[in-house]
Amino acid sequence: METLRKPTLKDEVYQQIIELICNGSIKTGEIITEKQLINHFGISKSPVREALIQLCHDKVLKSIPRCGYQVIQIQAKDIQDLTEVRLYLELGCLQRLIESPSEVHLAQLRELNRLRIKPVEQKDVWSAWNNNVQFHLCLLEGAGNAYALDVLEKTLSTCTRAYAQLYYSHRESVISNSPHTHAHERIVTAVEAHRTDDAVALLREDILRMQTHLLPFGFNEIH
Repeated sequence: METLRKPTLKDEVYQQIIELICNGSIKTGEIITEKQLINHFGISKSPVREALIQLCHDKVLKSIPRCGYQVIQIQAKDIQDLTEVRLYLELGCLQRLIESPSEVHLAQLRELNRLRIKPVEQKDVWSAWNNNVQFHLCLLEGAGNAYALDVLEKTLSTCTRAYAQLYYSHRESVISNSPHTHAHERIVTAVEAHRTDDAVALLREDILRMQTHLLPFGFNEIH
């Protein structure tokens, strides 16, 4: 069997730029240049340029001739489209997980739930968000569809950028409205008991909750 492709230097630069956007080091609407990134990473031009081309293709950045690259602002329509993709992927794969749940994945899901229980304080907002992302990735991974998992990873990466955009422009609103529910525990319980209808309903509700959380503050306008 073929081994998984190792990340290239371009892949690493691509991911690090995403992380710089998500942690607020590069703001939405900000313009960055190829030279700035070369100096920041301390590497040659080629992998940086390749990563920038890919980021433009993935609609993370927009190329502005003779100026640089601008971080694209995520709009309400993007959030709605991302939610629709998630509903197709996650609900579609849930049945397969319920038919033959892996104890390894169930244990991972339980551990994520254990870590999620603590109260969400200001310093824990991002931890709670990342826990939520990892839960949904782990849940879909249990269905054993690598292609679906890849699409979900990219979809949730965009959701994370949307959350970062919201967080750094409406910080207090995000903190005070951060979701803190036990929905994930109920999803795992339903999966373990092979209660398909309950698991699907709970998962749908949880996915839609993320959309409801994102839309009220920074994404009201559809341009």
